[in-house]
Amino acid sequence: MGKPDQELEERRLRNYQSLLKLDGQHLVFNCEPFECRICLSDVKLGEGIVLRDCLHSFCRDCLKQLIQSSTDPQVPCPYRDDSYACDSKLQEREIRALVSHEDYDKFLDRSMNVAESSSENSYHCKTADCKGWCIYEDTVNEFCCPICLKLNCLLCKAIHEGMNCKQYQDDLRNRAVSDSAARRTTEMLKTMVQKGEAMHCPKCKIIVQLKDGCDWLRCPICHTEICWVTKGYRWGPGGPGDTSGGCRCLVNGQRCHPLCQNCH
Repeated sequence: MGKPDQELEERRLRNYQSLLKLDGQHLVFNCEPFECRICLSDVKLGEGIVLRDCLHSFCRDCLKQLIQSSTDPQVPCPYRDDSYACDSKLQEREIRALVSHEDYDKFLDRSMNVAESSSENSYHCKTADCKGWCIYEDTVNEFCCPICLKLNCLLCKAIHEGMNCKQYQDDLRNRAVSDSAARRTTEMLKTMVQKGEAMHCPKCKIIVQLKDGCDWLRCPICHTEICWVTKGYRWGPGGPGDTSGGCRCLVNGQRCHPLCQNCH
């Protein structure tokens, strides 16, 4: 190997080692002075931060304030000019390294709150002050909270361990006479039925709620298949497939109701 080739190989090795070192660091510091585009202050060598995904540079204080004020689960790069707005995001390790442990925990809490509120199929644990929540599927009726370990009923929107849905609702009615909290819950369920947000099972009469998705649901007590929009039996007396009764969805290609979202 000639001297030029050896020098090239050594330079490549040094560059590779530099890249490995940078990858092991949470933050990449500037290797030349620049003017922060947010506060317009001069940033000296090694005192600013170069964002990994887009290589835009800002002073540390401005990025810290950006994170502290962000309500977005992903903090966007603040670079803007007359013709361009950067769409890159700060990496999680950059965020963690720029702020204190307390501010980082607050950022995570805000991010989780935004993620929960923006999710259509989200359910928050009913334990008081618990931060646990989940995104559920139509076929799931229970949620065991990973934080407080309580078992939530997604149909009753409550925790009633040791009781099935009928026992819980019967207990609510009995306690409503002397218990103001039980009375409020009972009145809430009645209001939901009146507004069409809940319904009585046509067979066992417990109150059931549709979580999301199609208009088919199954009663957790008597296991009757129900049509949500017609508020009646999904199938006739012959069971699944019997279209002689029930909601008759898609018989002759017709929906069972103008608001039907598909009962199958």
